[in-house]
Amino acid sequence: MILANLNIFFGIEIKKINYDLINIPKKILDEAKKLLPNNSYVGFSITQGNSYRKKKWPIEKIIQLANKIKLRNKVPVFFVEKENYSLVDEIKNAVPNAIFPEHNSKISCPALVTALTTRLDKAISIDNGIMHMMGLTNIPLVVLFGPTNYKKFSPRNKNVLILDSNIIYKSNDISKIGVEEVLRNI
Repeated sequence: MILANLNIFFGIEIKKINYDLINIPKKILDEAKKLLPNNSYVGFSITQGNSYRKKKWPIEKIIQLANKIKLRNKVPVFFVEKENYSLVDEIKNAVPNAIFPEHNSKISCPALVTALTTRLDKAISIDNGIMHMMGLTNIPLVVLFGPTNYKKFSPRNKNVLILDSNIIYKSNDISKIGVEEVLRNI
C-alpha cells in the first residue's frame, strides 16, 4: 500500500526488493547456529521500544503461551534486551527451559537477531523493531497489534499473520487477545 502510494507520488515505479539473507556475514550466521544449534524453536519478541503507546501483551499470557509451546516439544526463545534483568528472571523462573540467545553472545546487532530468527520454526511478536527483523526471514510470524495500525507497521510477506484487537474486539487493548487465539494461529 505504502509502496503503491509512493509510486503515484513520485510518478515512477518503485520495485519491492525482498531482503536476501545472504547479506548477513558468515560470522553472524555461525554465531546464530552456535546459539541455537537444534530445531524446534519458537521465538518471542515481547518488549516495546517506545513507551507512549501501550502495545505490551501481558507477561502472564506470554508465560502461559511459552509453557503451552513447550508441551508441543518446542523450545521458547526470547528476544529481550540484556538490561531487562527483572523480566528475564521472571520468564526464567516461569519457563525453565527458555533460551535468551543474545545474552550468550558478545555480538549485539540487528543482523544477529535476524540470523537467530532463521533458526526458528515460528515466532510471535508485538509491533516492535524485532518484529521487523523477524519479518525479513519469512518464517511463520504471528504479530499482535492493538494501538498501532497493522496496515502501516506490519511486515509484508505471506508468512505473517496479524491478530489485531481492533478488528477482533473493536478495542485497541492488545491484552484482549487470548493465549488460545495465538496458539491456534501458530
